[in-house]
Amino acid sequence: MTHLRDSGQRPRRMAATGPTALGILQDQGFIVLLALVMTGLPVALNFLGQNLAVGICLTLAIVVALRFERAVPTVLIVCYIFQTTFVSYASAYVADVRSLDPMKSYNFVTTVGVWIVLAVRFVHLFGTTSPFVRRLTLWSAVALAVAVCYYVPGLLYDARGATIYLRNIVLPLMLFQICVNVGSRHPFHLDTVVVLILTTLLACGYFELFFIERWLDLTHGWSYLDLGFADRRASPMTVREAKETGAVVGTALDLLKTNLLNSNLLGDLGTVTRIQGPNFHPISYGYVLSTMAALAAVQGYWLLIAAAVPLMIVVGAKGAIVLLVASVAFVAAARVSPSPATLWAFVGIMSVYAVLVFRSGIAAGDYHVLGLLGGLSGFVGNPLGHTLGQGGNLSVAFAEIDFQKYQKAGQSDLAVESAIGVLLYQMGVCGFGLLAVYGWISALCWRLFRHFRLPSLALATALIVVTLFNGLFQEEAMFAPLALGLVMLVVGLTLGAVDRRIAPLVAPLSTPLSRPLSDRRRSAPAVGP
Repeated sequence: MTHLRDSGQRPRRMAATGPTALGILQDQGFIVLLALVMTGLPVALNFLGQNLAVGICLTLAIVVALRFERAVPTVLIVCYIFQTTFVSYASAYVADVRSLDPMKSYNFVTTVGVWIVLAVRFVHLFGTTSPFVRRLTLWSAVALAVAVCYYVPGLLYDARGATIYLRNIVLPLMLFQICVNVGSRHPFHLDTVVVLILTTLLACGYFELFFIERWLDLTHGWSYLDLGFADRRASPMTVREAKETGAVVGTALDLLKTNLLNSNLLGDLGTVTRIQGPNFHPISYGYVLSTMAALAAVQGYWLLIAAAVPLMIVVGAKGAIVLLVASVAFVAAARVSPSPATLWAFVGIMSVYAVLVFRSGIAAGDYHVLGLLGGLSGFVGNPLGHTLGQGGNLSVAFAEIDFQKYQKAGQSDLAVESAIGVLLYQMGVCGFGLLAVYGWISALCWRLFRHFRLPSLALATALIVVTLFNGLFQEEAMFAPLALGLVMLVVGLTLGAVDRRIAPLVAPLSTPLSRPLSDRRRSAPAVGP
């Protein structure tokens, strides 16, 4: 097993032989075990005291960031995927769902602890950091600062909602900053991590699919779902549907039943019970499967993709399926024709997709489209924004929403069910600035792909573009940690690896994006797929 200890400095050139495949697997396996301990321990300590749990969580995060920096990306991936499994197990020992909220926050506490260490290290090593990494880090830091500015007044309106949306907005940027800096200093064996994580996700998913009651027994999922669905059982919408249809909700599994692909258009094909994965959230589970499967496709692990697709269909997260299909197709097209027209055609296709979804949603009175219109209306009414915490699925006003009234009116009176709508409603014109940062990073990945022909860069481009389009009609696309958060983690690692491996050539990329790279293409080294 290779040693985990490192100093955080840019490593020396590795010996030509390099680590063996078995050594890499053992190393990453040990890191995964370390991450599971870091994920579960704060949840268990929460019963002894929240301050103790937060302190231990921060301490572990700081120690790992200081002493084992290259383990950080794997630790964060594991924390965000598997934390809810530990929370679910703990749910049998609490009385209400609000008691679980602190336990669900420890992965973010871990992220903050790591981010603080790396931010200090970034400042300390500023002079030796490449202009490329400096530019990426500083521009994303500006976006973070703007979000904080909208958070402060939001505390006066809804402190809990403002805090939740601050986390949702800044988390993808923090993960990006962490991983672009770690990736620029250390080799990261993403293919091994993808195989380990995706295989585990598939094993959990198929076990849940075929033995769902046993899965809920083992994870205490019955108590977790009962607590989570308590408000939904008592909601006016559920009561009204029960009166209209005569259907009575029995166990929590009844609330997981839906039409195939969660679509009314496929209602004639019968219903399925949506699986939720180890993170107990079907849409997030769909997105992590989609992102991991797209990475597996670029690396040639087609059997893993074949195994993931049936689970994604049962999950019914249409946006995640679009993410997988569109991103893999874009990478294939980019390999054949790496011209600017390929990217513009891709954006055009995604725009047509958005228009079709919008038109069908208007005709059907879809909540996501109504929520998008509500966000745009709120933006027009207040272009400076309403502050974080106002509007959105996680705001205090969401429980009071009467969707039938909105369907009759043709739009909602606040932003819900749409990440783009919520972002513009809460941050106004600065929301466009945040979207522009993501667009700039995506364009930079494409520019680098055209120069170095690395498929991982084309994939990074597509993942950002598709996720932003999905954000028009899905709040989770941009605000769930395992959606845009995981995407930006992967993008950060990809750009960090480019900087580390070809730093002498990447340094000139700190110039504007319009500057051509053709004069340097001949001197680019072969860096692999």
